[in-house]
Amino acid sequence: MKFKQTLPQIDLPLDMIHLGIGQPSNYLLPSKEMEKAADHCLSKGNNFFLAYGEERGNSNFRGTLAEFLTAQYQKPVDPDQLLITNGNSQALDFICTLFTCPGDTVLVEEPSYFLALKIFADHKLNPVSIPVDDNGLMTDVLEERLETINPAFLYTIPTYHNPASVTLSLKRRQELIRICAQKNLLVVADEVYHFLNYSDDPPPSMGTWNNICPLISLGSFSKILAPGLRLGWMHTSEEVIKKISGSGLMVSGGGLNPFTSEIVNSVISLGFLKTHIQRLRNVYRQRIEIFCDQLKKYLPDQVMFKVPKGGYFIWVKFLDGVDTNTFRKETQKQNVDFYPGNFFSHQKELKNYMRLCFSFYDEKILAEGARRLGKVISDNLS
Repeated sequence: MKFKQTLPQIDLPLDMIHLGIGQPSNYLLPSKEMEKAADHCLSKGNNFFLAYGEERGNSNFRGTLAEFLTAQYQKPVDPDQLLITNGNSQALDFICTLFTCPGDTVLVEEPSYFLALKIFADHKLNPVSIPVDDNGLMTDVLEERLETINPAFLYTIPTYHNPASVTLSLKRRQELIRICAQKNLLVVADEVYHFLNYSDDPPPSMGTWNNICPLISLGSFSKILAPGLRLGWMHTSEEVIKKISGSGLMVSGGGLNPFTSEIVNSVISLGFLKTHIQRLRNVYRQRIEIFCDQLKKYLPDQVMFKVPKGGYFIWVKFLDGVDTNTFRKETQKQNVDFYPGNFFSHQKELKNYMRLCFSFYDEKILAEGARRLGKVISDNLS
């Protein structure tokens, strides 16, 4: 059975089902809403957003975004605590540029987002891992590590983790803030999945503690609106924002994305973003139910995973000694693919895991992908 899909910027056969792709389906990208929002902002008769902008970002947009985040978090967010970015990848790279030097130590979770690890490698940073369990980053291990090392920052994905899908509990968030406040350690919290909750409500955003310890919460419209916008934000203290906005890049460039920001300002003001996020929740909730049911049906009993409560990913665990790389070529021959667990370990461990994603394909294709994957795995583990 073949399902024709266009895979943007991914060189794969058209009937390949790549269960590693972590982006929205093309049909979930809100082109009509974006068109209306562009008309809305361009019809105001004020084209200030076509000029160089403020270093912190479009002030109209920061005000609207602050109101949106305040309503979502149910805690006040001030526009002066926000700085506009080109999305999380650019923000992470920028943080490395301003807050680290080559050879510095950074703390990362094990597992962690594999492209963040690549950014840290580009800056020649030395990652030290902190393990993750069902309640997120293990703060007792963090405290122990900090007795002997002095890292530049800690990178964490606290809510609906990529790839592990776990969420840092409220108790551990409070512990993390206490520890990092005592050590004056910068926390970089990647919170791009915070609004994509399907069966629970996450704890408060890490950004709400930015007045207690050095902390930068990263948000992005890539997962909740459209990745092609290349638009995100930092939620942090005014002190940190002053340092970042005074950098050469910001002063020379006049801020980031003033035009796109104004369009998304209209997206939020017109109520489209809130409606779109709810649509995503409904779609992804249904995909999770069908995909997980099919995985349970086709994967061998010794293969384990938990149904995600939010985010994009399913973290699949195999028995110790299994290396998922050994059968990846075989799955590719059957036109199904995944990302092996060692991608998400700076030590190239976690070989007995794989990351699956349900955000790109509809239910029918996910079901077929589970069948193909299950057959290859069953044949290799029998």
